[in-house]
Amino acid sequence: MIFIVAWVAGTLSRAKRANLAAAQSRADRAEAELDRVVSREAAAERARIARELHDVVAHHVSLMAVQAEAASSLLPDRPAQARRSVEIIGDTARLALTELRRLLGVLRGPSERLETAPSASLGELGGVLDQVRGAGLAVDFEVVGTPGPLAPGVDLTAYRIVQEALTNTIRHAHAARAAVTLSYEPGYITVSVADSGPRRGGPPPGGNGSAAIKPGSPLAGSGLGLAGIAERVASCGGSLTVGPTPVGGFAVTARLPSL
Repeated sequence: MIFIVAWVAGTLSRAKRANLAAAQSRADRAEAELDRVVSREAAAERARIARELHDVVAHHVSLMAVQAEAASSLLPDRPAQARRSVEIIGDTARLALTELRRLLGVLRGPSERLETAPSASLGELGGVLDQVRGAGLAVDFEVVGTPGPLAPGVDLTAYRIVQEALTNTIRHAHAARAAVTLSYEPGYITVSVADSGPRRGGPPPGGNGSAAIKPGSPLAGSGLGLAGIAERVASCGGSLTVGPTPVGGFAVTARLPSL
C-alpha cells in the first residue's frame, strides 16, 4: 500500500507539473501572438500617419509653390494680383499647420492631452476645390446618385484621393481643366478625377494666370502620390483604375465600398 500510494502521488505530481508547463507554454504563445498583433497594428498606424502627412504636405506645399511663382512674376507690374497670391499662400500655410497639428497629436505620449480635430471628409471638399481653382486650374464638380452614409475611413480615403489627384494635375498635367465626379450607388461610391490634357501653348499659368511652373520647383514631384492613392484604396477593399483618357488627359477612378 505504501508503494502504491507513493506511485499515485508521484504520478499526480508529474501530471500537475505537465499541466502547469502546458499552461505556461500556451500563455507564452498567446503573449507572443499579442505582441505580433500589436506590432502589425503599430506598423499599420505608422503607415496611415505617413500617408496623411504626405497628402497634407504635398497638397498644401504644391499650392503655395504655385502661388509663390505667380507672385514673383506679377511683381512689380501687377501688385494687386501679386498681393492676392501672397494672401492665398498665407491661408494655405495656416490650413497646412492645422492639419499637421491634428496628425502630430496622435504621436504624443498617452499622458499628454490630445487636442485633435475631426478627420477630413467629403463634406469639406469645397475648400480643396477652391484652393485648386485659386491656383489656376478650373475644376468642374458633379455628384451622381443620392449621397449616402460612408464609413469614416472610406470618407477620408475618398477626400484624399480627390486632393492628391488634383495636386498631381497641378504638378504634372499642365491641364486647363479638371473634372471631379462622385457617383453613389447601393453599397459603393466611385470617385473619379480626370483632366483635359495639356493645354495648347505649353504649361498652364500659375495662380491668377501668370507664372509658369518652373523645372526643378517643388511641383516637379516624384509621383509617389499615385502609390499613396493605391495604398488607401487597397486598405478599404476597393479597386483603382488610372490611365490616359481618349482626349489626351489622365484619369484616376476609385470604386470604394461605402461601409
